[in-house]
Amino acid sequence: MADKEQETEKTFAFDDETVNQAAEVILDQGYVTKKDIPEMDDPDWAKAFAGEVEGHFLNDEDHDPFVYYEEFDFVGGDTDSIIFNMDQIPREQAQKLLANAIGQKIQTDAGDVF
Repeated sequence: MADKEQETEKTFAFDDETVNQAAEVILDQGYVTKKDIPEMDDPDWAKAFAGEVEGHFLNDEDHDPFVYYEEFDFVGGDTDSIIFNMDQIPREQAQKLLANAIGQKIQTDAGDVF
């Protein structure tokens, strides 16, 4: 029987300062990207970090945003991620905000690039 490669799930440790910083940015502008938190450049880190940020808000009696993580594709094949408040920002707008924040272009279904 051949050995199967085991996939190991990456684990990350997040400091409270970074989680609190992301939470403040989300409350202020509605979203956070790698421009705000450079470690979000790693998609695995960003996805796990989104869970930490969501957990932060679950324990916050004063704020209850619907925190959502999304990874988007851009013209040229690059992908990047954003953590955003869906109560404030619809998904389509989140993609545009991310593209603008990181200097990427989006191609619409109609073929338009912006």
